[in-house]
Amino acid sequence: MTAINFFHLAPAIEVLETVTIWGTRVYAIGSEIFTVTAILWCLNFLGNMTQKTFQFGYAFGKFYRRYLHSHLKSTAIRVIALLILLGQLTFEGAQVVYNNRREILENVNIFRNTVGSYFVYA
Repeated sequence: MTAINFFHLAPAIEVLETVTIWGTRVYAIGSEIFTVTAILWCLNFLGNMTQKTFQFGYAFGKFYRRYLHSHLKSTAIRVIALLILLGQLTFEGAQVVYNNRREILENVNIFRNTVGSYFVYA
């Protein structure tokens, strides 16, 4: 390569260097703008989701309080009372079975032997 060709390439290399520098600057600014836009979009999305969730909860709460609360409250009280009654009856039944366990065992053995005798071929 001669000196004449090099002098013709030097301005082209400087132009290429300048274009590359400005290209990287534009790319950096563009990526920063994209990042900030993405962050703002996500914040807006989360804000809208929070707002919609609150509105749904508020509407559902009004509906529940107006139409369902009294019915569900009385039903829940009745279910709890039933569970307490069933627990008491179960405890009393367990006491009766434990206190009469020998008589119950004797009657069960008699019943078992009676049923077993129906299947004997003698």
